[in-house]
Amino acid sequence: MTSSPAPSPAAPHTVNPWLVLVTVASGLFLVIIDQTILNLALPNLAQSLDASLSELEWTIIAYTITLTVLVPVFGRISDVLGRKRLFIAGVILFTAASLAAGLSPTILWLIIFRIVQGCGGALITANVLAIITDVFPPGKRGAAMGIQAIIISAGGAFGPTVGGILITHLSWRAVFFVNVPIGILSAVVAVRVLPSLKSQRRMEPVDWRGALLLVAGLGAVLFGVTKGPEWGWSSPAVLGLSGAGIAVTAAFFLWESRTRFPLIDLALLRIPAFTTGQLAGFLALVSLAALNILIPFYWQSLRGFSAQKAGLLLLPVPITIAAISPFAGRLSDRFGPRGIATAGLLFVVLSLFLTSFLSATTPIPLVMAALALFGVGMALFTTPNNNGVMSSVPPERRGVAAGLLGMGRHAGQSIGIAFVATIFAIFAASGGFAIHGLPSPADRAAAIADPATASLYNDAFLRGFRIAMLLAIPLAALAAILSAIRGGAPRPATGSPPPAPPPQPAPATDPP
Repeated sequence: MTSSPAPSPAAPHTVNPWLVLVTVASGLFLVIIDQTILNLALPNLAQSLDASLSELEWTIIAYTITLTVLVPVFGRISDVLGRKRLFIAGVILFTAASLAAGLSPTILWLIIFRIVQGCGGALITANVLAIITDVFPPGKRGAAMGIQAIIISAGGAFGPTVGGILITHLSWRAVFFVNVPIGILSAVVAVRVLPSLKSQRRMEPVDWRGALLLVAGLGAVLFGVTKGPEWGWSSPAVLGLSGAGIAVTAAFFLWESRTRFPLIDLALLRIPAFTTGQLAGFLALVSLAALNILIPFYWQSLRGFSAQKAGLLLLPVPITIAAISPFAGRLSDRFGPRGIATAGLLFVVLSLFLTSFLSATTPIPLVMAALALFGVGMALFTTPNNNGVMSSVPPERRGVAAGLLGMGRHAGQSIGIAFVATIFAIFAASGGFAIHGLPSPADRAAAIADPATASLYNDAFLRGFRIAMLLAIPLAALAAILSAIRGGAPRPATGSPPPAPPPQPAPATDPP
């Protein structure tokens, strides 16, 4: 049997790429909306399942950590087994877990099914960008990724709104049941629409030892970081978890440098456009947490607005991201990602700087303008950056690249939340009037009930708020520097020397 070079994963004339984009975006929409829709249901969950605060936290932590640590693992597996079958498996698993979560009789079962949801979400997330990159030619990838950004923005914007309606008129269980018809439709369409995508002719064994090390190491670090603001950064539990996680992660990279078939091809790190794009994306997501976390508290816990009004006032960010992302994607197709992504991060820096000057009486249009500026910056950065990263790697490593992008995004969000919460807590508690942690609207009501403490409360809140915003600026600025110095994006011939073919090579594509 004569071997031939690995073909492009999908022949353009056999598939409508825009239909493929809509199909994979529908699966990604499930994952994105589920990250925001459950938050509003937590009070109802506590009453319905008689759950404690720590148990409620686990419904969020278990999902987020599972999703984050498994994305790079499933990205590598998709390079070997094929993206179509893994994407469909992810949609089916996520849908089934959503149904089971909605039927959960106890909080323990809900946490278990949230972990299963995280597994399904990781299967979906690891394949979306890789599939888009496979089916779209280089000149159209940016535009396609811009459309994908609209889906992500829509999920983030409408998740809380839809969740509030379902919880108000039905119950918390409905926030899981709503995933079922969408998931079934997405899976059926994916079976018919997605081409058989596989980037290699040769089957390679999956590095399960490396996968175990990565999951254990990264999971321990993320759990330690997530609980740091609550347990204290110097507590033995946080130090032990973080230290052990870092040691296991170091062992992972040592193992990857020695094994023949690594889970993550370390040769990818020698591609400048790939490495700088990954780091810039991670730092941008950490800085993004400053606005994502603190602006809702600014509206509700400083200015006293209702949750519904606060949600509406947050819309400038997703709306501008949705409006600008396709335009940014087309620009990156034409001019390359470097200048556009860097300009976007400079807009983010400017927005964080302006936001740090907000007060309890800043006119609402000015606040919304600062938020819209932030949305423009993230749109100009995210789509071109993703395009540059995915276009810089060879086809047979796109699953790993997409997995690492997803891991960086979710890890950046988790670490950013812990960073912002810690900075706010330290400085909001450092004055004559101390706010301990992120205040709730009830905390505000208690503080302003006494005229003597009302202004002190506002000063304490704004002190923590402003310093958190200002400390996020260097992270966004460093991301801009990395984006500016990124290399070009010529696709290398291969990430590493190809291994010798096994005695019985596998077919080039996975079955539909």
